[in-house]
Amino acid sequence: MRGRAELLDTVRDVMEPDTVFAASGLVRALGPAQTPMTVEAVVPHIEALSAALGRTLNGKVDAPLLERARAVHRASMADYLAERGDLAAEAGYLADLFREPTLQEQFDQAGRQLLLVLGMELIHRRPQAHPV
Repeated sequence: MRGRAELLDTVRDVMEPDTVFAASGLVRALGPAQTPMTVEAVVPHIEALSAALGRTLNGKVDAPLLERARAVHRASMADYLAERGDLAAEAGYLADLFREPTLQEQFDQAGRQLLLVLGMELIHRRPQAHPV
C-alpha cells in the first residue's frame, strides 16, 4: 500500500527535482503567482480526486453528499467568475488562463471541479447528526 509520504515524495520529485532546486533553496509551485500550488497543496488535491473517483466508481455517492458538493462548486464558481477579469488583468503573460472557456472546456472543468469538491467533502467532512 502506497502511503501519503510516498505520494509527497513522488510529487516533490516532479515539481522540485534535486538537480534543479537543491542548491538554490527555491520551492517550485504550479499555477499563477496569485494562487501557487506547492507540493503541499497538490497532494491533498490528488487525494481528494482519488477519494471522489473511488466513491463515484463504486456507486457510493449519496444525494445529500452530491448536493453539498454541488452547492460548494456553484458558490465558488460564482466567486471565481466575479474575480476573473481582475485575475486576468493581474496575470500578465498568463492572462490567457482566465479567458472565456469554450462550451466543451466549461463542461470538462465543471466535472473536474465537482469531483474535487466532492473529494474535499469526503476527506474533510465531519460526521453529521442523523435525525432520530
